[in-house]
Amino acid sequence: MLLHSRQSGSRLRYGRTCLEHPGKETMQVTPFHGSLPGYRLRQTAASFLIMIACLLCSTLAGMLFFHQGLSEDTIILLYVMGVVICTKLTHGAGYGITASFAAVLLFNYFFTIPYNSLAVDDSNYPITFFIMGVTSLIASTITSSEKKSASTARFQAEQANAFYELTRSLRGTVTMEEAEQKIVTCFRQTFGVEVRFASGDKPAESSGFLNGPGNGTSSRKTRFRNWIIAGKEKTYGVLSIPEQQADQLDESQLRLMDSMCQCAALGLEKTDSISRQLEIQEQVVQEHYRSDLLRSISHDLRTPLAGILGTCDMLLETEPEPARRRELIRGILQETAWLYSLVENILSLTRMEEGRLSLHCRPECAEELVEAAIRTVEIRHPDCHIGFEVPADLIMVQADGKLIVQLLVNLLENAIRHTPPDSGMDVELKVDDKENMAVFTVRDEGCGLDPGDLPHLFEPFYTGEKNRMDRGRGTGLGLAICQSIAQAHGGWIRAQNRLDRSGAQFEVGIPLYDDGSPKQGSSLDEPGQTVMESASQ
Repeated sequence: MLLHSRQSGSRLRYGRTCLEHPGKETMQVTPFHGSLPGYRLRQTAASFLIMIACLLCSTLAGMLFFHQGLSEDTIILLYVMGVVICTKLTHGAGYGITASFAAVLLFNYFFTIPYNSLAVDDSNYPITFFIMGVTSLIASTITSSEKKSASTARFQAEQANAFYELTRSLRGTVTMEEAEQKIVTCFRQTFGVEVRFASGDKPAESSGFLNGPGNGTSSRKTRFRNWIIAGKEKTYGVLSIPEQQADQLDESQLRLMDSMCQCAALGLEKTDSISRQLEIQEQVVQEHYRSDLLRSISHDLRTPLAGILGTCDMLLETEPEPARRRELIRGILQETAWLYSLVENILSLTRMEEGRLSLHCRPECAEELVEAAIRTVEIRHPDCHIGFEVPADLIMVQADGKLIVQLLVNLLENAIRHTPPDSGMDVELKVDDKENMAVFTVRDEGCGLDPGDLPHLFEPFYTGEKNRMDRGRGTGLGLAICQSIAQAHGGWIRAQNRLDRSGAQFEVGIPLYDDGSPKQGSSLDEPGQTVMESASQ
């Protein structure tokens, strides 16, 4: 699944790339223990000082015991204990071995006759020295082995934790960009090195690893080591680390790096599969949406067009009376106005689905918006009766006037379709000080809303089945568009049955305009913001 390395035997190929960048590196990273030269130098110095301290303390304690008249065996045990402590506290088995030989020499120099000399007078001492050295070496080896086992266990725990964090962070990601960012973050936190990820098969040095030229800085070359992350079917990207930092990683860390790259490749492969599935599902939904749209409007387009064609033929072939002629022309006007409204709704819904419907918000007089909507509806439906009580105070809203008029027209025409011919409807405009909203209320005197329809009223293509006194045509798009327009303005829409009498009531809240800035959704004041973007905020 991943390419093989020729240099280190790891399961992932990494290469060197060179790029000349002016400027200085400003990468701030947390050092990975054991991976930076400064840390290793300090570690070596500390281990050497610990070894000297252990031998010195053993010698001083031995001199104290010697002057107290204790036996040489006690002093030998002191040195063995010092070697064990030295092995436990230092890094590497070499310090314990060195301390073992040094302990024998120190015992011979300070505590055997002749004193302060390495010469040996007693023939038994070489055997004593041999046993002391072997004992110290065995104790040092056992301690070093236990320490190595503990270090291995800690490394395995850290490795397991690194794998867990990587897999946990990748779980649930649905976009490749999000997965790549999480991979970079996890590698940076695990190894303490600067990491960059380039999608595709190109190294990441082109993504701006170093800053640009600064005052008094010179140009220099920076090398990078790259790990290619590939799945079964394609290469997902290249993970790049500055070579200066990558060279400080030991073999175990490089193996962990390779294993985590394999895990990252599996995670990217899964994320890519999920992303493709979501795209396919979205395409299916869009295709289903288009089919519903075509099926919904096909009949509604054919019926008024047939009426217009028939009326035009009648006007051309006959000479009707003036009153009859005006009636026929009025019918053509009504059918044309209805078609225009249908096309406007379809275009608005299409733009909203594609995120291309822009808001051009500015201060608008709410009263004028209501009157414009009523005039539009009265032209299309001259027999309808719409009441509107002009508010006493001037109410200003921050809105796209054209879209608000379309919203109100849709609500009024929806009321006309579900209201008996001899009934009326009214529009109320008021201010909700608590929410700082202008509230538009459209009431009708129809049969009201069926409780089963309430949860679905604002779904596209939903027209309801019960208790409908449908005088006209409807595609189920109007209320869905109303909700999108209201939400795009940072407002809301809700529906309920009237409490005072039979009929339905729709309320729409639009933010008020105050001192040249909207109370809510100030970003709506910027032209070009799409309705779908605003609705998602």
